[in-house]
Amino acid sequence: MYPLKYKLSLIFLLLLLSVLFGYLTFTSLASSEADSSYIINTIPDAFIFSAVVIILSPVIFGVNVIWPIFLVSSAAILVASTSLGRHIYSLQIFAILCISLIIYFFYKRKFDIVENDITSTQKIKESTNLLKSQSIKAKKVNRALSDRLGRYRNLREIGESFSAKLSLQEIYNLAADTAFSMIPNSDAALLFMIDEQNQNLMLTSSKAKSELPRVKSKNGDIFDQWVFKERQLLHVENIDGDFRFDYKPLQRERLFASLISVPLIAQSRIIGILRLNSRYKNAYTFDDLRLLDFISGLVSSAVNNARLYETTEELSTKDSLTGFYIHRYLKERLSEEVDRARLNNSRLSVIMFDIDHFKDYNDKYGHSAGDKVLLGISKIIRDKLKNGYTVARYGGEEFAVLLPGVDKEKAREIADTLRKEIESRKFTLRRKQTRVTVSAGVSAYSEEAQDREDLLKKADFCLYKAKKEGRNQVCVA
Repeated sequence: MYPLKYKLSLIFLLLLLSVLFGYLTFTSLASSEADSSYIINTIPDAFIFSAVVIILSPVIFGVNVIWPIFLVSSAAILVASTSLGRHIYSLQIFAILCISLIIYFFYKRKFDIVENDITSTQKIKESTNLLKSQSIKAKKVNRALSDRLGRYRNLREIGESFSAKLSLQEIYNLAADTAFSMIPNSDAALLFMIDEQNQNLMLTSSKAKSELPRVKSKNGDIFDQWVFKERQLLHVENIDGDFRFDYKPLQRERLFASLISVPLIAQSRIIGILRLNSRYKNAYTFDDLRLLDFISGLVSSAVNNARLYETTEELSTKDSLTGFYIHRYLKERLSEEVDRARLNNSRLSVIMFDIDHFKDYNDKYGHSAGDKVLLGISKIIRDKLKNGYTVARYGGEEFAVLLPGVDKEKAREIADTLRKEIESRKFTLRRKQTRVTVSAGVSAYSEEAQDREDLLKKADFCLYKAKKEGRNQVCVA
């Protein structure tokens, strides 16, 4: 209760008084052999010393030590006064008793007040510490809620970004970038999509720290295969301690110690896997896994919408039977290519094919046989023509090919090559083998044909000229 410095000062004073009292007592006992009155002189000194000790003892030792000092000093005074026959000094015992009672009750009251104050102070400190602890926890919770709110605010913006994209590769790249940037402690983000034909995983996009080596396994590892098979979320805190997997990385493969992975589900089908790797153990929490699953939902929806858009776009511009473009799309492309040829003074040619006697195949073998002929010829054209050429089903049995950068003579060679290839193929119609021939007309961009309509008219004119002159041949404008 009292400062240590204050107690040490009082202890030092008490030691001085003890030394002084001891000196007086020793002197009196030495002199008592000659004259016993010297002993009587020590009794008042004992009284004074006892009174001082009683007054100082609560401060130094505590309030309860008063009574042992009182008993000792009273017994000493009583023995001394009785042995010398001076009973008047017994009044000092009463005086010491009064001093002891006064000091006891005074300090007892003061100690009780101080103890209550200490108790109240301790309770206040405990309450303060509890409030501080609750405040720290509340700040942590608020910070976590703020971070989470920020994450979901970003997710709303990202969801809008996904909705605005119709290119599948843009969506794939955005998915990997989003997962990598939004979930901390990640060293790599991998997006695998499912090959619909082979039902295999294919790495379509990735995001990683620059100092890490590239992914060697483009078709996923055992963790990806597990998610693909089980269609469940996966959280591996330590790949070396997870009993479900016996992972052996490929040479120079990107190293990692923990991962989270989620399936991409669209229309109850798994279409891909989104995964995050970290080189540290226990890098991810359940909230991270849940956030990654939320991102995968956005990605799945965006991929599904983009695929539906592509399908719709394809249906609106392509023939459902042959897979070639429809004549409307061909005309739009031809207009663009004519403008480009005029601007760059480049070459441009058009080929138009027509199947000879196609009505006879339909009448003799039925319309299904006619469709089979169309599919067969479509496959030959698709196999023989290189990318960059635009092919369209221009009419029922008529095809048109747009050849940017090709002159008239080269176009004639291409048309004749296709004609010969079609003629050499055998078509089995209702268990009977037959051959099919085509006639073709070729036109090219020139001074006589400088717009879309002129090119198409000249090609069509040459086509009917080829038919009129005996079919199974190529005519050039």
